Amino acid sequence: MATVEISDKYLHEEQRNRVIAMAGKMFAEQGIRKVRMDDVAAALSMSKRTLYEMFADKEELLLECMKVNQEKKREYAAQVSSTANNVLEIVFRLYQYGMEEMKNVNSSMYHDIKKYPKVCEFLNQRKAQSAQNSREFYEAGVRQGLLREDVNFDIFQFLVDLSMNGFLNDEMLMNRWTLTEVLDTVVRVNMRGICTEKGQRMLDDFLREK
Repeated sequence: MATVEISDKYLHEEQRNRVIAMAGKMFAEQGIRKVRMDDVAAALSMSKRTLYEMFADKEELLLECMKVNQEKKREYAAQVSSTANNVLEIVFRLYQYGMEEMKNVNSSMYHDIKKYPKVCEFLNQRKAQSAQNSREFYEAGVRQGLLREDVNFDIFQFLVDLSMNGFLNDEMLMNRWTLTEVLDTVVRVNMRGICTEKGQRMLDDFLREK
């Protein structure tokens, strides 16, 4: 009896993971607004009833997709941090990860997400943690002689956020440039601005590898 219960639990979890993977892919490619729960069920050859037994509504499903995505990022960042030789290598590897991820994301997804308060709350919490991590990276970079110590990091971080948020909140700009183009420019300009000469040479080497 116990074996059957464990097997059923495993199958349920496997099915749930399949739903999250498919929904995440559809949200990213099509934008959140265009994807209905019916569409997710159909893509998985699953009944709507089964889908709604796992996720009460679209927001709950979207939230789970975001949690899985953020956990993958966290695991990758931890892996890179444990093997990198310096802070700039960590920043560059995370930049590469972000660029690769954004290639498959419909820019409307970032606009659509504002309509889901639970998801926004979760992402804001993760953003606060990310801001703390960024400060720790900056301080480590200063100690390594790669980043300038005469920079007000709070202002630097505010300007980076302002650049990205300004783009994501403007539909005309989103139609003019891709997310990868904007991220690439923001990273190149802002990172060079806070690097020491030693850091700039290393950053240029990384960018030539890209």
